[in-house]
Amino acid sequence: MNAAEPIRQLPTHSGLVGGAEERSFGVRLPLDAVIVPASRLAWNLDQAITLARASRCTLLILCSHRTKPAQVHEQLADRSFNDAIVVDLPAGYGHEMFDFQALESIKDDLPAACFHYASDLSMKRNIGLVVARMLRWRRIFFLDDDIRDINVPDVHENVAMLGFYRTAGLRVTSFPDNSVACHAHRMTRGRQDVFVTGAALAVDCQQKVGFFPNIYNEDWLFFYDDAAHGRLGSSRHEVTQVRYDPFDDARRAEWQEFGDILAEGLYALLDHGQGLKHATRDYWNDFLRARQTFIDRIIERAEMALPEIREQLLRSVGLAQKCSIEISPAVLERYIRLWRHDLHDWDQRLARVGRMQSPDEALRALGLARSTGRRSVDPACHYPAPQDHGPASTVPFNAPDYYNLFRPGVPDSRRLAPARRARRNQDRAYAPAEPGPGRAANGAGI
Repeated sequence: MNAAEPIRQLPTHSGLVGGAEERSFGVRLPLDAVIVPASRLAWNLDQAITLARASRCTLLILCSHRTKPAQVHEQLADRSFNDAIVVDLPAGYGHEMFDFQALESIKDDLPAACFHYASDLSMKRNIGLVVARMLRWRRIFFLDDDIRDINVPDVHENVAMLGFYRTAGLRVTSFPDNSVACHAHRMTRGRQDVFVTGAALAVDCQQKVGFFPNIYNEDWLFFYDDAAHGRLGSSRHEVTQVRYDPFDDARRAEWQEFGDILAEGLYALLDHGQGLKHATRDYWNDFLRARQTFIDRIIERAEMALPEIREQLLRSVGLAQKCSIEISPAVLERYIRLWRHDLHDWDQRLARVGRMQSPDEALRALGLARSTGRRSVDPACHYPAPQDHGPASTVPFNAPDYYNLFRPGVPDSRRLAPARRARRNQDRAYAPAEPGPGRAANGAGI
């Protein structure tokens, strides 16, 4: 970054994403599998089933938390869908294929807030990548179970972009896919875009692909090299995320802070044509100051937020600020070095992955097994009452539709439509994505 360009957190990284209009994607490319890292009640899989059926492809469902395999099989039977592989991921699952020793070595140096919540989202996505390599699936589509309004032709247009791009994602704009800090920035009238997310992402698995680190914004790190080399695309089509209150648990902002700083800092460099060699200790020292300014200005503008969210917003942003102060430039610099070391090892491991003749063989090689579909609950109770797994990342959010109130240049009828959808959905019990953190987004989000 040259001296004339101030180091700061940017409101958008859209310039790093190629669009369908830049290339000719006339030929529809087949989709081999839809992969869902599932953790909600089984009826949330309906969108994925519809997409897999329309695409005539396999559906791989990796279950944990509130996603019970017996209920998933019931949902599949209700929809008369047979081409699904259901896997019940054991608690604490591990395998040498997913052993990222370098990053493991830095855990004690990260802020304690990074471990407020335990999430298996990255593990599920990494399993999906390896199974795809084993079964020679070329084009896969990651779809989180809190994504709605999936338009099948839009997905296929996105998949067609894999003829040129290595990864291509849809935009999650309503409910916006952002970090808590960036939600607060928007809600205090700051300009804030959304970025490509792992929640609705097409990947060409037979090319060189990254892995999803176990950290917030893991998806941004996954497709970092694609963004750096013009291989990250988006058809610009939009999908909906289940609405949630980003400020219902202030610890979420604190948990996200390290990953948010890391990703925003790296992508700010890319926006200025600079890569990893410029992510030095001096750069991180300057970016951390810029992040503090970013948060300070949110706090200064807090009066612009709606009164009913102001107190919770300030509490969340305050904890993010506290965590930010604990992050050192040296740790950020070292994290990147260790991440790249693990990425090199990952590339070598993927290169050694052999072809498997069946999904069952692939799962056995990873110490997993296909679910049998036996009932594990009282058959009189189709969906058991949700259990408390900690703070929810996606919960019913029936407050006013803040975002549509702030969107300039949108006709009134379009502004009000998402709010009407929210009211229609008030009585539906949305379960959390993971026992705590909120999306990445997956990563993702900004």
